[in-house]
Amino acid sequence: MSAPEHAGSDSPWREELGRRLNRRLFAIGIGSNGFGALVVAGFLVFLAPNTLDAGEFERLLERSVPIFVVYMAITLPLGRYVVGVRLFRPIERWLEDDRPATEEERAQVLRYPVAWALGSVPFWLVAAVLFAVLTLDIDRSVALVTAATIVLGALTACTLQYLLVERAMRPLTALALAGGPPPGRSTPGVGARLTISWMLATAVPVLGAISFAAADVLGANLDRDQVVPSILFLCLLAIATGFAAMRFASRSVAEPLENMRGALARVESGNLDSRVDVEDGSEVGLLQAGFNRMVGGLAERERLRDAFGAFVDPELTERVLREGSDLAGEEVELSVLFMDVRGFTSFSEGAEAHEVVAALNDLYECVVPIILHHGGHANKFIGDGLLAIFGAPDRLSDHAERAVAAALELSETVARRDDGLRVGVGVNSGRVVAGTIGGGGRVDFTVIGDTVNTAARVESATRETGDDVLITEATLARLASRNGNWVERPPMPLKGKREQVRLFAPAQQSARI
Repeated sequence: MSAPEHAGSDSPWREELGRRLNRRLFAIGIGSNGFGALVVAGFLVFLAPNTLDAGEFERLLERSVPIFVVYMAITLPLGRYVVGVRLFRPIERWLEDDRPATEEERAQVLRYPVAWALGSVPFWLVAAVLFAVLTLDIDRSVALVTAATIVLGALTACTLQYLLVERAMRPLTALALAGGPPPGRSTPGVGARLTISWMLATAVPVLGAISFAAADVLGANLDRDQVVPSILFLCLLAIATGFAAMRFASRSVAEPLENMRGALARVESGNLDSRVDVEDGSEVGLLQAGFNRMVGGLAERERLRDAFGAFVDPELTERVLREGSDLAGEEVELSVLFMDVRGFTSFSEGAEAHEVVAALNDLYECVVPIILHHGGHANKFIGDGLLAIFGAPDRLSDHAERAVAAALELSETVARRDDGLRVGVGVNSGRVVAGTIGGGGRVDFTVIGDTVNTAARVESATRETGDDVLITEATLARLASRNGNWVERPPMPLKGKREQVRLFAPAQQSARI
């Protein structure tokens, strides 16, 4: 289980993480420094080229071996304390506090692998100076080879330790970065890690060969039979350490990318809760944090879509999210549907307010899906009335057909309900201006024009004619099939209209247009 999933868990889990990590770091320190020192010592004793005779070689061993044992007995525990205890103590205190990491604590966690590697360097450099001095009075060239070999061993051991410690710290790094992205470039990046791998695979054997050449220039007159096995050993060692370094460096990039690939697949399948652990302070960690922010933005957009879609038509929601809220006014041809509840005033007088609201919500629950099903846009709820438009924001060539079909279906659906409510529906077609209107940070998508006003008046006329549905001559003219399905009502003046508008009612309420 990944660390961020436990970010709010009890302190014992965090303390156990610290103890487990401490044990791994102890093994890395002993293994890298102890084993590395033994390899360097073995190389110097058995493979390093020299010009010593048997007596000088024996004298050098008698002097160096006891000091080597004492030095290792002192420096291994001391190094463990310096880099494994003292440097780790602030991180342990943060784990014990059971809280998100501060900016400084995140930086400490990210810097720890580098601090560990650099903390090991002085012990190796002291050894290089110490054992070179022990050899100096016996043979200058051997002293040079000794110092160079220990420095190369330090280079190998410390750089490999950085890669191992950085790898071991991943769970703790993920926990530290759970509360925020990496603070800038806090650790060596991908390029630096690849450079380290090159250094272990190429620079070490080359520098070893150069040190042997330098010793020969200084008059060591090294035996070729000694130099060739030494260089061969260095090359084999470089292949092994170089492979390990390249393996760690490549996995430090490949594994996070593989995790992101899996998370991306989950996002593509619709899981916007998918996240990846931010477990690296380099470009990789910044990429992981950026991925999480991107998915968070997509989730926020989806929540906005769902919330926005509850207040406005889904098609309008999509258009606003796609084009922004400033939808410029356009003159378009469409059909407008007005619906109003008959006798609503008397109904509301005899009922409680919450009962009135519940009745309206129940009514709209069956009306709105009908409008959407026919491609309409439920534009406004005006108390017990509804304004729907067909042909905006999406253009519909058959807007009149759709509006009339919706009017007939919703009037019949309401009539079949047992709540006693009836509705009047008026439909008109023509040119309007559609777009956003408003100010002061508050806008609304609406349609304006005489076509809209006429549709409202037609709906009011249903009270005079007794019909559930009335349409205008302009709408009738746009229907593909209309003969025999509609009957004209006697001309009547509409409020606000100088000229009479011809109105038509369905010949049979069950007719389908």
